[in-house]
Amino acid sequence: MREIYFIFVFFGCVSADAPNFISGCGITVRSVSKVNNNLYDLIVTSEQVRGEQEIRILLPHDYATSGPQRRYPVLYLLHGGGRNATEWTSGTGKAQEILANQSVIAVTPNGDPYGWYTNWMHPGKHAPQNWRTFHNEQLIPWIDLNLRTVSKKEGRAIAGMSMGGLGAMRYAQIYPQLYAYVTSFSGALDLVDWRVQIAVFSTDEYVDQTGSGPFGPPFFLTNSSGFVLENPLTHASALRTVDIALYTGNVGIVEETVHACTVRMHHVLNSLNITHYFDDYGNGKSMGPGCAGDHDMSCWTLALIDVVARIMAVLEKQP
Repeated sequence: MREIYFIFVFFGCVSADAPNFISGCGITVRSVSKVNNNLYDLIVTSEQVRGEQEIRILLPHDYATSGPQRRYPVLYLLHGGGRNATEWTSGTGKAQEILANQSVIAVTPNGDPYGWYTNWMHPGKHAPQNWRTFHNEQLIPWIDLNLRTVSKKEGRAIAGMSMGGLGAMRYAQIYPQLYAYVTSFSGALDLVDWRVQIAVFSTDEYVDQTGSGPFGPPFFLTNSSGFVLENPLTHASALRTVDIALYTGNVGIVEETVHACTVRMHHVLNSLNITHYFDDYGNGKSMGPGCAGDHDMSCWTLALIDVVARIMAVLEKQP
């Protein structure tokens, strides 16, 4: 069924020549607003996730003048826990400045403050909570429908911070046919780590009294546990056809936790002979001014600056 669905989605949605956002591919457009010359905010709905969802889209500076035949690769940027679709492009999020001279479209979708970028095992009264399906099987073809994209694996990259680092890694593992490059910035890459399980359980504002939520109850690590089934370390071999970058500091309780998770992923990838880029920047001095090695946007901004050239070297670009 999934193969049939993808044939319909990726060949049934035809790319448009201009940013005239229309509904399609399971997504209904509710409103469109222009933040600035290149940045758009959209509110959409989908049957896969509850409520209205914000999607922020950053277009290249020459998108409007490059002509109807010019196509651009797409970088999907996932936000962290407790944040939203604006995190990468507002406040301390400098993605617009960093990508200003790059020929790439950037898409920063809402993943819910604590949606954990998965299809929830037990959504209960909060259903539907199918974030994985929404982002990969609806959002991607919808972007290809509405924008002049390089609409194939070689034209897509995905990256995320913290909770979004987990999401980016899992999306690339489950859908390696969609992404050429994946980057985790301080990602929670080991769901079996008890500290990560506490974070999932305690920060999930939507968890029912039964303690179910996205991965089921924590600390019961059976083969049917979502924390086991969705653990990125277990599925590292699925990344053989994807370029990978891992970034982590080691200052502060939260960053120490994701540091341990990232180091484990690094070792697993090495054991599988999967080439990847690994930057353990410790206290942040090697990253440059502003990064103290902790769990903070200042470090992720510098990491994004560092990885952009690596991503763009891999992504296919069309004149």
